[in-house]
Amino acid sequence: MRRTTATAGVLVTAVLTLGLTGTANAATDRDCPDFASQAEAQAAFDAVPGDPERLDADDDGIACEEQQYAPTASASGQTGTGGPQVSTRPSGAVAAGDGSAGEDGSALPYVLGGAALAAAGGAAVAARRSSRTSA
Repeated sequence: MRRTTATAGVLVTAVLTLGLTGTANAATDRDCPDFASQAEAQAAFDAVPGDPERLDADDDGIACEEQQYAPTASASGQTGTGGPQVSTRPSGAVAAGDGSAGEDGSALPYVLGGAALAAAGGAAVAARRSSRTSA
């Protein structure tokens, strides 16, 4: 009976932990109307692999192509996208990180760690209760 109670406690803790994993990632979800231009949406699309914000509806590699944006003013004061937006070409490299799995925003390590912690706590409580009854 006590083992069943400890197992149920561990399972309840794990389910509660899984229910809260999406709240940290929910703040970064943006849609096409949240961007000022298609170029800004494309930059956000290119910055994160896998399209987690669902900016490319038809999976052709172009973000928010159906969204109607207001014309932008160029450096010469003309509107439209006919000319270059930047007068000098950037040089250098992009900081790409070290390739570790923690940078992709996955909540899986946190969920597994929480489940392991809950299981360890449940096992400790169960062991303590069983040692009291046997002594």
